[in-house]
Amino acid sequence: TDGIVRFISNITNNGINLAKSTILRWNNELANKLTPEIFCIEENLISAYFLNCDDSSIKINGTTYNDLCVCNDRYTRLWISEKKDRESWKDLTILSNYNGIIVKDGTDVFYTLGLFYSQCISHILRYLKGIYDFVNHNGAIKMADFLKHCIHERKLLIKAGTKSYTEEQLNQLYIKYDEIFKEWKKEWMKSSKDENPVYEDERKLLSRFEDEKEKEEILYFLKDFSVPATNSQAEVDQRNAKIKQKIGKFRSVNGANDYSIIRSCINTYKKNKICVFEALKSALLNKPVII
Repeated sequence: TDGIVRFISNITNNGINLAKSTILRWNNELANKLTPEIFCIEENLISAYFLNCDDSSIKINGTTYNDLCVCNDRYTRLWISEKKDRESWKDLTILSNYNGIIVKDGTDVFYTLGLFYSQCISHILRYLKGIYDFVNHNGAIKMADFLKHCIHERKLLIKAGTKSYTEEQLNQLYIKYDEIFKEWKKEWMKSSKDENPVYEDERKLLSRFEDEKEKEEILYFLKDFSVPATNSQAEVDQRNAKIKQKIGKFRSVNGANDYSIIRSCINTYKKNKICVFEALKSALLNKPVII
């Protein structure tokens, strides 16, 4: 806000010197005017085949809150939440009424908020790298290579117009996964806490790969080519809030909520190749552009 005040003052040769309260009031007015746009965004996300979901922590006047993101390749909805739990999120219109596939990281906080779940492979690859960077376990390296190969092969198949693996191909991939996992687990069991600096982290990750429910989530992207292999879109949509933390901070929950509404619409405009400046002008004139 300080930066905007200075910028306007500079480009008008000190002719316009706005108060910060004026900028904040305009933000609030714009957020209220964008209510019809937000309603339309939520309606479209509720009916979407899949949703990318993610959350990250932000500071509001020194207190930690959660920035929750639900999106796909066309729409974005951001919220500010005081707590990170299903009870706090179940009343959100999208998540409480959604009956599709949620693409997420390893957290279980989204369980019961959708029907099916697919884990982000980018997160899985990061966890694997955190293991094989410290211990020379071929199983962890092979698992990472296997998942990378699957992502690459899936991209080629999608490009060729293929919508899914055959049942036989899918079974072979599951068998390969199990073989690599068994080799990796044997390597871990032969190591000790003294020689393995990530012994406990590796145990937890192995437990996730072994659990049948998590295994299905990790490999879900192989069964359905319509679902993205990662939830990176959600991370991209949250990036501006993270950048804002580096150059300033939210001083109030109301201000953070206004920001979330405005940014949700801006991201959605960009995804649909709508001019942001013209769309915001239309919103202020009570003429929403998202239909």
